[in-house]
Amino acid sequence: MKEFYVICFDVRDERRLARISNTLENFGTRVQRSLFECYLEEYELRRLKEKLAALGDFTEDQVRYYSICPKDKARMLIDGKGEVTRDPDFLMY
Repeated sequence: MKEFYVICFDVRDERRLARISNTLENFGTRVQRSLFECYLEEYELRRLKEKLAALGDFTEDQVRYYSICPKDKARMLIDGKGEVTRDPDFLMY
């Protein structure tokens, strides 16, 4: 079952930053410069973490993964332009 994650990062080196950002774009939606919203299965999260671990230098860099339950996701507030990312695999008509 997919879970909703907010993933943010702080990367010191520009080359690592670009690689980490590009990798995250394959897993979710960029909503701010260093923040992504992703719907991930458990195996996808493991794969993402493995890929980012290979790209980052975690003596200098940091990636945070926040799992957001449906109840809390419904309560997310946004000031300004934008909306909470929808699961691309689940559409209601």
